[in-house]
Amino acid sequence: MIRRHGTRQASLLFFGDFVSYILALWLTLLLRYWTLPSWSIFLDHLYPFSIVWLIWVVIFFIADLYGRQSSAFDSRLAETVINAQLAGSLLAIIFFYYVPFFSITPKITLFFDLLLSLGLVFIWRRYGSRYLRRDRIEKYLFHCQGPEVDELKQELENNLKYQIEAVNYDGPLARLEPGGVSTLVLNFYDRRTAIESSACYRLMVSGVEVMSAHRLYEEVFGRIPLTVISEQWFLEHIEHESGLTYRLFKRLMDFVISLVLAIISLPFYPIIALAIFLNDRGPIFYREERVGQGGRIFRITKFSSMNNSEPDLTLRQVTLVGRILRKTRLDELPQLWSVIIGQQSLIGPRPERPEYVEVYSKQIPYYQARHLITPGLSGWAQIYARHSHFKLSTEVTREKLSYDLYYIKNRSLWLDITIALKTIKTLLSQVGI
Repeated sequence: MIRRHGTRQASLLFFGDFVSYILALWLTLLLRYWTLPSWSIFLDHLYPFSIVWLIWVVIFFIADLYGRQSSAFDSRLAETVINAQLAGSLLAIIFFYYVPFFSITPKITLFFDLLLSLGLVFIWRRYGSRYLRRDRIEKYLFHCQGPEVDELKQELENNLKYQIEAVNYDGPLARLEPGGVSTLVLNFYDRRTAIESSACYRLMVSGVEVMSAHRLYEEVFGRIPLTVISEQWFLEHIEHESGLTYRLFKRLMDFVISLVLAIISLPFYPIIALAIFLNDRGPIFYREERVGQGGRIFRITKFSSMNNSEPDLTLRQVTLVGRILRKTRLDELPQLWSVIIGQQSLIGPRPERPEYVEVYSKQIPYYQARHLITPGLSGWAQIYARHSHFKLSTEVTREKLSYDLYYIKNRSLWLDITIALKTIKTLLSQVGI
């Protein structure tokens, strides 16, 4: 039964991809010639572009985009689809321009087709497949306990996009029959899981997917459950240095984008300075020490947004101009120069004050792990976590750490782009981070 569901879903995803590629080719010819493409022109392009489509299908299979998990949880769907499409597109370009088999070498047509197929396949994967499988409920059996498990089950059952029935099972796995169960969720850190490993293997070969509760939690909530964090976890999941290509490209983008933005924003400096002076008559800039990568101390510079008459930072009031600067994030503009010189990145965990770091390091286990990488102006935690607004809050900071660890574990170019786009969306909506 499980295999039938898996085959049905794979067939559905395959058919949707096929329709998306055909529609992309038709729209490409429409845009290319600015008229409805004739049947003969469409067929002339269909044969060579079908080879391109087959290349994409192979890449999608390699990327496991026809598995059940790819449609149930889409936190990394965009990254996976785009990476697979880029790989397929590269092979398609090589095919057309270095294998002189066909009479056409479509430059503009190929570009339009690659772009449109990417957009249509992503829309189909993100929305269409979810709609078509809305009446099929998958059964997830939870053979584990804990607060994160309770939170996870509640989310899966109450959020209709998952279409999942979460069921508890406390009995021995040796007595469990695979019929009707799509996924078995276990705590891989529990001794009971190791004891029942043979029963887990029997269920796996019977077609039941066995999944870690903590991996499922990470996929659903986009953060790491702190109860699993240990020295062993860091050894298994965290690389101190990410890939060389990613690090070089990230540093290049930080430097180029920050330099351009810093130069463009220079004309705003005297306007902002004048507004701050007229409103508060105090210093234009605010400087403060923060903890960076490796625990090194550096100084950040921001436009002053608080009344400077009160020596205690926690008691200062935000000025009228300061509220505008914070809402538009213009107070952050001077920090672009710290990104240029490498003290910060555009994307990464937000740096904290040294005195706060000292407190949190004593109260929150593994808090120092967020200093493994360069801090950033915006980050995964800044988008999703709660904020304490310049006050000590162990509970809020513990939650932010779970998001920071998710970013440190999964950091990639696509995740950086995702954070940047969500930050821009926040700024445009004037909500603030």
